[in-house]
Amino acid sequence: MEAKGIQALTETRFQEVRQGDRKGICEIRSMRLEASMDEHAPQDQRHKLLPPCTLEQALGQLEQQAEILSKTVAEAAAAVKRLRAAARVGNLAKLRPTLEQAGRVVDRLQHQLQAASHDWQVDEPAYLASRAFQDELLAMAKQIGVDLYPQAGSLYAHPVVLRVCPKECAVSLDRIREKRLRPSVLLQRVKARQRQPSRFKPQEFLEVLWAAYEIAVMTRGKHLLGTGTVIPVVELYRILTLLPSQSRDYSRHEFARDLYLLDKSGLITCKKGYSLHFHASTGTRDASRILSVATQAGRSRSYYGISFLPPS
Repeated sequence: MEAKGIQALTETRFQEVRQGDRKGICEIRSMRLEASMDEHAPQDQRHKLLPPCTLEQALGQLEQQAEILSKTVAEAAAAVKRLRAAARVGNLAKLRPTLEQAGRVVDRLQHQLQAASHDWQVDEPAYLASRAFQDELLAMAKQIGVDLYPQAGSLYAHPVVLRVCPKECAVSLDRIREKRLRPSVLLQRVKARQRQPSRFKPQEFLEVLWAAYEIAVMTRGKHLLGTGTVIPVVELYRILTLLPSQSRDYSRHEFARDLYLLDKSGLITCKKGYSLHFHASTGTRDASRILSVATQAGRSRSYYGISFLPPS
């Protein structure tokens, strides 16, 4: 099949699979390689550029192509340096051959750059939003020894919450935007964060929780404060994220994680002397009012509501 025909075929197929088909990257790039492989590249370099099926493989191939480009750039720079030397002293015998050699190297560089550009046919936001990217992260996590769990639209590697931000081409690690998205690199970052001392401050979070709880109870009636009224945690989350930007920056899963960390810390007494009590869900309660999180051991922990009791 001619290159133009393959080009047209792959453009059509790319539109069909760009919204998250797990085979999309592999299929598209396999055909792209036929259509756009640099005909000037040495044969021993061409067979190494295998069609990748994952972002990790695609970036690995692009890294290899960049390495080839860097060598060609160095060759071009050397040719231009020889040209400058010939011009400086007026070596007419070498001037034209050096010009021609520099031109050939630049042409080769252009072909290699076009091939790399054509091969990178990934719709980045669409792939990041797809299930395929999450599956790739889960598979890579197993390879490098990170316990990673899917949880409520995000991923969790205790105590780090990962949220994919497709439009920004970023992943949020505990509300810090990370742009280095090669799965092996991203998960090494997660692994490093897991080894760092926890930045969670249980006393501060407990005081925030008490303030939100107080507001929720007072709206029901001042006389209920101190009676152990149970407030659903999803209601407290809504109070803490009244502004749209707050709910975007602080997800329900991050709130559930913080509830678990507070629970795990054993701290229950706020500065006003009220003691915190967690209340589990029952089968009769709405599942949408329950927040769940994976524990450090990988088990699921659910939270329905909390109450604060006055000092006895």
